[in-house]
Amino acid sequence: MKKVIFTLAFLVMAYGNVVFAQHKTNLKSMEKEVMFGHYGLRNDDIRPSEANWTETNGDAYRTTFTYDEYDYYLIEQFIEVNMGYGWAPSVLWIYDYDFFGNVLEAMAYVNVEGEWIESEKVMYTYGTDEMEIVYQMMIDDQWVNVSKEVYNYIDDMTTILFWAWNGSNWSSSKLHTYTYSDTSIEVLIQYMQGGAWQNEEKHIHTLDFEGNVTDILSLVWVSNTWENSTHTVYNFSEGVFATKTFDKWYNGTWNEEFSFSFIYEDGNATHGTCMVKDDNNWIPGDGDIEMAYGYNAASDYYYGSEVNVTYIDVTGLKENNNTVGFKVYPNPAKGEISVQTESFGKAEIYNITGQKLMESNVNTFNVSTLSQGVYLLKVCNLDGNSETQRIVVK
Repeated sequence: MKKVIFTLAFLVMAYGNVVFAQHKTNLKSMEKEVMFGHYGLRNDDIRPSEANWTETNGDAYRTTFTYDEYDYYLIEQFIEVNMGYGWAPSVLWIYDYDFFGNVLEAMAYVNVEGEWIESEKVMYTYGTDEMEIVYQMMIDDQWVNVSKEVYNYIDDMTTILFWAWNGSNWSSSKLHTYTYSDTSIEVLIQYMQGGAWQNEEKHIHTLDFEGNVTDILSLVWVSNTWENSTHTVYNFSEGVFATKTFDKWYNGTWNEEFSFSFIYEDGNATHGTCMVKDDNNWIPGDGDIEMAYGYNAASDYYYGSEVNVTYIDVTGLKENNNTVGFKVYPNPAKGEISVQTESFGKAEIYNITGQKLMESNVNTFNVSTLSQGVYLLKVCNLDGNSETQRIVVK
């Protein structure tokens, strides 16, 4: 049975990036924020509630997203699979956060004969200018290290050092170095050999004047020089990328490999399709369909030929039908914030457990005494109506 569980854990990872690749894009990884945050402006007031995707062989998958009582933090992802025999539970991810909204731990369970078995665990620790992510897997009823990533942030550069567990010690395996400018993001990928870092790949992300990624040129290090490898082009329409093409360098020319198209509602991708080039004809095929949602926030990859995502609206919590209709700025805030509304009565700030921390009878007040984190700002007008919105204190 232990061997079966171990094998299933690896099989689950292979099912179209259902586990490792997908859950990593949902967590608050700085790499995700600096990269996916440039893929156009989107509506941050809605979050995915369910995703359904299929592969050309007929296999189908779906994920149900569960959030906290304020519809803010993702706390569970329930993944099911249908291989022609009906829907069956596959993987359950459970997330735990600290007070500041940082992910502390993500735990994966696989379903074996109707029983949820601990399978994988991801643990996060945070420093002032760094973050460490440790990946573990359950083997023979024990948690075993697999790999870890250490993020360091220095001005216009981010480094990610990848480590592998050899059974008794950590050994550095790869180094990703991100260098930013107003017009590009360059990612240098190196591997350790002979006690020194050796070039392996380089990805150059070109940004337009709005900060959107317009294309990604990937190169490989061959014979002490950089050679073309792949080229991804994002075609934008109304602030989001409506299509994406993926070309591969072969025999001195670019050859079309994949084409992706997307349908948006309220600024968020709800439908995506993948086409592959076959003898100069485009046919449905399986690939990483990138679904973007949320302002500067998230992007998920679903491996298949088609994906559909539905969302829930998490716009400010309403106490009654006669809403106040206010705006608060800046948000996130460090010091003073202002509330803009036609009829201001008072403002109250609560933590995420419902404890009132501040109250103000004026529409401009200071939140610098609050710790970093997410709070609820309740605004009442002179008629006694109220409305609550989330604010972030940095």
